[in-house]
Amino acid sequence: MVPRVRDLPKVTEEETEQRALLMKEWSRYKQKEHKKEAEMINSMIEAQQEALQELRVESEDLYQAALKRDQGLFPLELQGCSYTPPIPGYQAPDGKYRENTKVYTQ
Repeated sequence: MVPRVRDLPKVTEEETEQRALLMKEWSRYKQKEHKKEAEMINSMIEAQQEALQELRVESEDLYQAALKRDQGLFPLELQGCSYTPPIPGYQAPDGKYRENTKVYTQ
């Protein structure tokens, strides 16, 4: 059976340059987008910290309550592995393998 070979269309130098410019423009756009998002997150964190400081001035009890985690906000139940004691006398199989260790002699 002969493998299929597909002839790729020839790309002109002008098309290659246009693609490179498009990639650069896309990269700049994504960089600006990322920067705006990071600035927005930072401003939100700063506003939150400022609000917490103002709350602390008003009432320490309210401040401590605001810092507590709301368990109902993200209901999450995790169940990990439980300990399983070994079965007495059980011999785990090695499985099938092929010895391929190289031996070097001098």
